[in-house]
Amino acid sequence: MFDITSMLGNSGSNSSSGGSLGFNLADYAALKNGSYGKLVKSYYSGSARSVDEAKRSEAKSSNATKTRKAADEADNKEFTQIKKDADQLKASAQALGKEDVWKKTDGRIDTDKMVSAVKSFADSYNKVIDQASKVSSKEISQDVKFMTGMTDTFSKVLAKTGISVGDDGKLSVNEEALKKADTATIRSLFEGNGTYGSQIADKAGSIYRDADMGSAIYGSNATTTSALSSVYNQFI
Repeated sequence: MFDITSMLGNSGSNSSSGGSLGFNLADYAALKNGSYGKLVKSYYSGSARSVDEAKRSEAKSSNATKTRKAADEADNKEFTQIKKDADQLKASAQALGKEDVWKKTDGRIDTDKMVSAVKSFADSYNKVIDQASKVSSKEISQDVKFMTGMTDTFSKVLAKTGISVGDDGKLSVNEEALKKADTATIRSLFEGNGTYGSQIADKAGSIYRDADMGSAIYGSNATTTSALSSVYNQFI
């Protein structure tokens, strides 16, 4: 029987060049039935899918970076704000410990100045309480817990001067009651070392330092790395 492979297969040779014809019937069959074309299409289709997957992966990574950056910017903003609030609280507490507030004119202190100073203190105190709930910091939470605990300890004395402590831990000032309160009692709360006011001022300084650490970690331009942020958050 005549075998076409003997003529078209690899056994054929060109006597003039010595090279093989190299035509295989299996290749010919693949071309004829279209399987070769399908293989080529499959290859390029796979390449296209790989490119699309790479693009999707890149877009996903970019979105994750943007999301992380936005979160860092928000955290940094909250830390910056509580630094300002804590600094103001420290200043207002220290102001009440200065002689200027209690300086007498014609044998009487300036009650309007005193009331203004006490209200400034209470407002600053309440702002720190509010802002502390917006930051993720174990240290700041402990500082605030100390402050509210100290305030609770002095709550009965504070009440005698017209300063009350709410269920939310915030301070409110009754101006009329404050004006009528015993000046010596008010001064005992704020003037001198170890007083209620001095301890609140010290803790406000701690809050400022802890917030400063937080804002430094998240960066002024929210450039914290996810690794650094992850390490920091393990301790807060």
